[in-house]
Amino acid sequence: MKASFLMFLNYLTMMGVPVLLVLLALFALIGVDGPVRTVLLILIAAGAVVFGVIGLREAFIHGGKEHETAVR
Repeated sequence: MKASFLMFLNYLTMMGVPVLLVLLALFALIGVDGPVRTVLLILIAAGAVVFGVIGLREAFIHGGKEHETAVR
């Protein structure tokens, strides 16, 4: 099975966002502020948006075709 770029992005965001959230929590305990925290927040937001867009794409593009055949 050939891996697509969207599949790679999907798994990257699925695994990456929780890791970044854990890093953000650890940095909050240590007391790191400033640009490091801002970059982490931007990466978390971007990953969440990408994951959501890919999920919507799969639900409405691929899900609609599978649902029509399953109902008939």
